[in-house]
Amino acid sequence: MRKILTYTSIIAAATVFAGSCENAKFLDQYPYSQTSPENFYTSESSINMGLVGCYEIINGHKIPGASYVQRGSYGQGLIYVMNCPSDDMVAATSSSDEGLEMTWGNYNESTRCVRDTWKVMYTGISRCNTLLHYVDKVGLDPAVETQYIAEARFLRAFFYYHLAWNFGGVPIVEEYDSDGSEPRASLKDVYDFIFKDLDFAYSNLNEIGILQSSSANKYTAAAYIARICNYLAACRNHNVGAELVAEQPLNDFSFVDADAMYAKAQKACEDIIDNSSYVLIPDYTNLFRETTKAQQYQECLLLAEQPLSGSEGYWPNSFYLPSPTNNSDSPTVYGGRFVPTPRAFYMYSPKDPRRDHNITGRLQDLRTDGTPGKIEVDVDGYTYYIPDPPRSEITVKDENDEPVLGPDGQPEKVRHPLYDTDSQTYLPVAGIQCCAGKFRLCKNDQLQRSYQQHAMSYPLIRLADVYLMYAEALAFGPDKNESKAREQLRTVLLRAAGNNEDLCEELMTAYHRDNFLDELLESRERELIFEFSRKWDLIRFNLMDEKIGSLNEDMVIERYVENPEDPDYIDPDYLNFQSDGYLKLGIPTIKQNWEPHKIWLPISEEQIGVNKSLTQNAGW
Repeated sequence: MRKILTYTSIIAAATVFAGSCENAKFLDQYPYSQTSPENFYTSESSINMGLVGCYEIINGHKIPGASYVQRGSYGQGLIYVMNCPSDDMVAATSSSDEGLEMTWGNYNESTRCVRDTWKVMYTGISRCNTLLHYVDKVGLDPAVETQYIAEARFLRAFFYYHLAWNFGGVPIVEEYDSDGSEPRASLKDVYDFIFKDLDFAYSNLNEIGILQSSSANKYTAAAYIARICNYLAACRNHNVGAELVAEQPLNDFSFVDADAMYAKAQKACEDIIDNSSYVLIPDYTNLFRETTKAQQYQECLLLAEQPLSGSEGYWPNSFYLPSPTNNSDSPTVYGGRFVPTPRAFYMYSPKDPRRDHNITGRLQDLRTDGTPGKIEVDVDGYTYYIPDPPRSEITVKDENDEPVLGPDGQPEKVRHPLYDTDSQTYLPVAGIQCCAGKFRLCKNDQLQRSYQQHAMSYPLIRLADVYLMYAEALAFGPDKNESKAREQLRTVLLRAAGNNEDLCEELMTAYHRDNFLDELLESRERELIFEFSRKWDLIRFNLMDEKIGSLNEDMVIERYVENPEDPDYIDPDYLNFQSDGYLKLGIPTIKQNWEPHKIWLPISEEQIGVNKSLTQNAGW
């Protein structure tokens, strides 16, 4: 397994930043090393190091000359940018951590995540362009050289994909020695450029990449072709951003042939499903653990990867990572900042095993009997913890809403679960929240890392998503084959059900929707929640306004308690919301802040200040 940051100081010498930057002098500096690109790229080992430097951008924390830019890579900031805002999670309005602006929907031209995303992606593009410039000067075997070119072009397309999804039309920089003054290109030109690189990668990459399991391969390129084709087709069919085109003509999807895009996506997915070695691993939960990377490689076509030592992964401010707390010898789900919405909880059947893995309590909360709220499990020799469904300690009150005193003269208290599997009640009260517990850290002392670090590799695209993309292309492309599309949904659901055919059929019935689009999007969210998917599904099907507007901070399914005298009796403790809880604050905040033009991020003020040819997105 490669160590992503190992070669940073070496690669820095071979890197020239291609996009505009907050510090113009940066363009004239050779950071960390006196080695120049001209004398660095002299052998295959140096080209290999250059390729590692390109991958480093996906999950890195620093770029030469710009210190920390973790807010623009999957090391931290892209977790916010690619997930938020959406209707499956809100943030505590009482917290001031950077990145929360994305969740609240009040990001702007000076938001650090916005600024860093641009800089990091163009750094990645620059590294790819530098490698592509020098690779033919080393004298590699032609077949080997083609592999390096194909992999670098895949990565360049990967970085442009992030820019185009977030900003729309962006400058196309193809030369390694750019001065960063290029104007924005249209969406059409940007996607033509992306497809040119992806098609080359798909046609020329082998089934195993240069860096083995850590590399992109031909099927990775196929998967991103499918993802981008489905995105463009949906945006075109649902007139995404059409009302903004008059003010910013660059971001116009009218060039897209939706049927052609869906047909291309269908073909790419079929190739992956029929011919690749990727499989759906039996245990869904092992896709989201620090130490199960071997299983991740079996299903994931690309990871934002950290080495198993964990010494290089940086704690991402508890967006959804079950993070250690200070002075703790074991990780805990930190529930203080990000809270799944009730609708995200209720979209699951109580019998769906994914629900209680993805939406959990915190490990430090007590169980009903007063013992710590975690269950220890062994996974391939590493210790993990299963959070107990969270419990809230509630003061018993009389008919006058006054505390009932116990024998000791103190208020009596009872403990109730925030959610209950049988009744499916979800009710955050008393400051205890449900958490996004999908990603799990092992016991702290079992890896060489501190409590502020992690070894988590995030799946960026995996086979389950390929099946779901295939279903979309089948249903909405030229074939309009909903029956075959549902077969793909069933394949994903069968694995979620532990390959229990009876449970799978029960869940298929429960999840069936007459409108296949509803069924598809719900299927995608149940499987891919918190995996950089939901925000883009809402945008590309033009549903963001509707779904954000329909969020309900009071949503709760009432729990009926057995009472022979009154069968309709509702336990009042389940209807006792905390008035200043994060759902009560976070949902109104995002509803107030969201505006339709925010489907595009703004071009940051510093970029427009440096590159006078840049124009702003509509509405900013």
